[in-house]
Amino acid sequence: MSERPPGPETSLQCYPWIVVRFACTRCRTYSNVRLALLAERFGATTTIEWLLGEFHKVCPHRPQKRNGRIMHRDTPCGGYCPDLGSTMPPDLPPSLAGLTVIEGGKKDQLPAEPAQRDRRRRVGEE
Repeated sequence: MSERPPGPETSLQCYPWIVVRFACTRCRTYSNVRLALLAERFGATTTIEWLLGEFHKVCPHRPQKRNGRIMHRDTPCGGYCPDLGSTMPPDLPPSLAGLTVIEGGKKDQLPAEPAQRDRRRRVGEE
């Protein structure tokens, strides 16, 4: 398996992860499909770009109507595959992702105990 992230031209047989995710920014439709199911249904040589076109067909903001005529809308379909270009698998548990280095140092830390406040004194108390 290469370290190159998947792109639109990646076929299902070269797709590195078990889950293929699709989402739309316009209608908030999303789909998580197992790779084996897609390969069985559409064939192992099918590309992610073609599958994304199939996802566009069921979106209410699709660029073409069912009869083939082009729709003129202000908001076209925003379908995309969120995992394209990413090197992290979508189904990786957070505990296996590793630690993240955060900028800053010891001088940026907050004190462990709160600072003592001046107590208010009562009248006649010294």
